[in-house]
Amino acid sequence: MKSEKKEKWNKLLQHIFRYVGIPIVLELIIESLNHKSITAGFQYMIEWPSLFIFNTLIIMLTVSVALFFKREIFVFTVISAVWLIFGIVNFIILSFRVTPFSAVDITLLESAISVSGHYLNAQNIAMIIVAVILVLVSMICLYRKAPKHSHTTQKKLIMAGICVALISMAIFFLRNKSNSVQALSNNYTNISEAYENYGFVYCFTNSIIDTGISKPADYSQENVQKILSGISGGNTTAAVKPNIIFVQLESFFDVNTLKSLKLSQDALPNFHKLQQNFSHGLLTVPTIGAGTVNTEFEVLTGMSQKDFGTSEYPYKTVLRDTTAESICYDLKKLGYTSHCVHNNEGTFYGRNKVFSNLGFDSFTSMEYMNGLEDNPNGWKKDKILTKEIINTLNNTAGADFTLGITVQSHGKYTGFEAGKNAPIKVKKAPEGMEESYAYYVNQLYEVDQMIGELTAQLSSRQEKTVLVLYGDHLPSLDIKKKDLKDTNLYQTQYVIWDNMGLTKEDENLSAYQLYPEVLNRLGIHEGNLTKFHQSAEWKTKTYHENLKMLEYDMLYGDNFAYQGNKPYQMTNLHMGTGALSITDVVKNEKGYLVSGVGFTPYCHILFNGKEIDAEWVDESHLQITEAIEYDAEAAAQAAQATPVPQGTVVKKESIPNAFFVKMKTDGGTVLSESEVVKWENTSLAK
Repeated sequence: MKSEKKEKWNKLLQHIFRYVGIPIVLELIIESLNHKSITAGFQYMIEWPSLFIFNTLIIMLTVSVALFFKREIFVFTVISAVWLIFGIVNFIILSFRVTPFSAVDITLLESAISVSGHYLNAQNIAMIIVAVILVLVSMICLYRKAPKHSHTTQKKLIMAGICVALISMAIFFLRNKSNSVQALSNNYTNISEAYENYGFVYCFTNSIIDTGISKPADYSQENVQKILSGISGGNTTAAVKPNIIFVQLESFFDVNTLKSLKLSQDALPNFHKLQQNFSHGLLTVPTIGAGTVNTEFEVLTGMSQKDFGTSEYPYKTVLRDTTAESICYDLKKLGYTSHCVHNNEGTFYGRNKVFSNLGFDSFTSMEYMNGLEDNPNGWKKDKILTKEIINTLNNTAGADFTLGITVQSHGKYTGFEAGKNAPIKVKKAPEGMEESYAYYVNQLYEVDQMIGELTAQLSSRQEKTVLVLYGDHLPSLDIKKKDLKDTNLYQTQYVIWDNMGLTKEDENLSAYQLYPEVLNRLGIHEGNLTKFHQSAEWKTKTYHENLKMLEYDMLYGDNFAYQGNKPYQMTNLHMGTGALSITDVVKNEKGYLVSGVGFTPYCHILFNGKEIDAEWVDESHLQITEAIEYDAEAAAQAAQATPVPQGTVVKKESIPNAFFVKMKTDGGTVLSESEVVKWENTSLAK
């Protein structure tokens, strides 16, 4: 009898250790990783007990799911391992950027893999692969060896249900009664500080649950119309429709605002010269160290990313299948054509899909560019963008809106030398960061040279033009508020150059106010959000509340602002500024020379539906190095086949003896294709 009681007590103690003790240990480890210090982890537990308990309860709730399974130990271990892996991933991510790991990063996995080479060396990648294999092998072994309940009794299920219910009640109680726990809902503007203050587990879980824009309590057709009726902006009065160019400068800010940095010469001479002569100011952005597209989202749409879920990227959520008012759609009403040029992968952040929902007409990513050069970290140098931006202006007859997105000054910054001949020498920098700053400021200097070249070329053109330059966020250089002069971590700089004689007006703006302000100075008043920003009092509480209601109405609500209709149709996004086409194929000593338009090193040529070996020669030629043969039998069968009904889509791969080109990313995603050219229509048939 005693042995039975002892066995029951042992089982009870095992369960207490497993479902209480291990979650406590896990939370301590995760917070130590989150704060990058074991001491800080213990300090967090002592100084913020309610938050520590709340985070632990969330872990307890997830691992308690194992109680319902026959393979209880296996399920428990898997869930615990997932939390530990998330904690480690967060630690690694914080080593490369300021923004911590959130649920949206999982949706960005494809983009993360595409840029991993800029942050990880071959040894790092090998270690990750080995670690993944070890984890998988361990899980397989555990699945086979771990004990399994022969059956699940009703009593066990009831007890499991009671445990889960008690933990849920404890979470609910703390969530509603603890001021420190409640505070997260109103204080996650600074994501990095939120994770430090409220704990990784709580914030990460919140990033899963909290997505989109919450429905305003007073949302109604009457209130939406009331907001619109208060908009005083009239119709467009612009006599001239200038070209409008926005250039989003990656990790770009005025390094002169750093207290502890001294350089041998100005790293941004062209930018500073523009600031002296043209409108400029500080730009408040929604992110630090990473999250470029959230600044991009605000600048293009006039919406505040703060109104969305914790750490959310609208590019990866609502904008994947929903159109939204943007500067592109507003200017389209005036006959503008909208372009984007970006010297990085076209699929990064899903831009090749999202841009259709933002009203862009063309998107020229690095796959459509010739003459690309790499910087020491493998990012493409920005000087290529001057030519590509000018090409967008030359490619259409009317006025253009062009967004240029740079990438050269992207992190990481450690492990790369500026070089002996680098123009900027670092005389003073934060301790241990001298090499990183030397590399960074010299990348900035080259970006600034691009700015000088771009403004020079725009000045020589006869077309009226406005150029807006702005930084997307501070670089991931572990910069603290105390390190900056008269700015904060969420402020970069912008400047508005023009050749129209616009009055110099210096003003600090938020990113979502930038394009409405620029259009306002040009006498352009199109779109509800544009007019709203142009006429509202920016510093009032109702301004932000009304903006949120208009955002919700457009993206998630009933479109009361547009009489219940969706006002914007997704565009047929053209990849590349110009055409991609084959004009002829001739035989030569190396094989076959393909002539055409728009060729780059990212072109892949197909014949008879199969990709064949070819080399890029120049923008007009590809050299096929593989033997190919005309298939007379297939041609005869095609000639005798029943004509395809008009409107039927025929796969290019099924057309015999036909050449066509696919433009692909390094990851193999097809961005666009040329039309087919049959063998019979080339010089090969002569």
